[in-house]
Amino acid sequence: MSLAVAVPFGLASAVVYGTSIVVQHRVAQEQADDCGESAAGLLRLVKHPIFLLAIAGDFLGFLLQLVALSTGPVVVIQPLVVLMLPVSLLVSFLMGGHRPRFGDYVGVLGVLGGLAVFLALIGHPDEPVVPKSRYLAMTVVCVLVVAIALGLAVIGRNRTIRGAMYGATAGACFGTLAMLVDAASERLADRGVGGLFDSPRGLIPIVGMLLVGTTGMILTQMSFQVGALGATLPANLAADPLTAVLLGALVLREHIPFDAVHVVLYVLCLGAVVAGAVRLANPHEDDGGPPAEADTDTDTDTDVEADAPTGPRPTSPQPQAGG
Repeated sequence: MSLAVAVPFGLASAVVYGTSIVVQHRVAQEQADDCGESAAGLLRLVKHPIFLLAIAGDFLGFLLQLVALSTGPVVVIQPLVVLMLPVSLLVSFLMGGHRPRFGDYVGVLGVLGGLAVFLALIGHPDEPVVPKSRYLAMTVVCVLVVAIALGLAVIGRNRTIRGAMYGATAGACFGTLAMLVDAASERLADRGVGGLFDSPRGLIPIVGMLLVGTTGMILTQMSFQVGALGATLPANLAADPLTAVLLGALVLREHIPFDAVHVVLYVLCLGAVVAGAVRLANPHEDDGGPPAEADTDTDTDTDVEADAPTGPRPTSPQPQAGG
């Protein structure tokens, strides 16, 4: 385990994801039907050359994250995904979006401050332990069942609820994906490439990565089509690292301090990140200006403008980390 290698690659992954996600959201908004997410809209996306280029960027981000997770603990690396928010703010501006305002800088400070304090609190966790294959399989099945059930439960609800649920479930899938990548990398380090295919303990992480990665990608694109970034983004960026840290500690047994004081501080850090994400997901709300329109209808809501910075992870089989 080498944090000197893992952290730079994790940071690079967040930069790539933050860049590609801006492009993905813009294309998804252009291709979305009036009613929001739809199978036809998803099919149009996979035929769009710019969208495919952005997906290639996600794959690059996943490769960078793969290196990071193979050399560092998931409880340290996956929280770095929130850095895609400040990156996406800058990229959106460079692509003709709004100029950052004071509130945007406050949001960036909340994200960076919450992340920095959290990483300082957990310190340097122990080496992960790959659990028995049945525990990994049960984890994957539970996450998929819950994600699909929650996604189906909000069909027909308003855009804010759908966006938040799709974002949260996609984030949970990507957080699970990061845990599986960490488990697979430990197996690879112990047994070599053959160790990934000679027993269920190696195969389950590979199959699980494909399943949760694909599900996360679909849910992310559905959240982009809904367009309610003020709900989608904070939910995604809260669920992703939270799921990864919980599964890293419970399934891979990566030790982190877990007394009452640390738990309270973890919650405060998460709150700072989510508050920053809410501000960055609604960049057109000027300080003292009129608030964004409320989301009251099921299918006729006014969406956040497409040039807003985005950040639901990555759609790569992170593939992210989204990533």
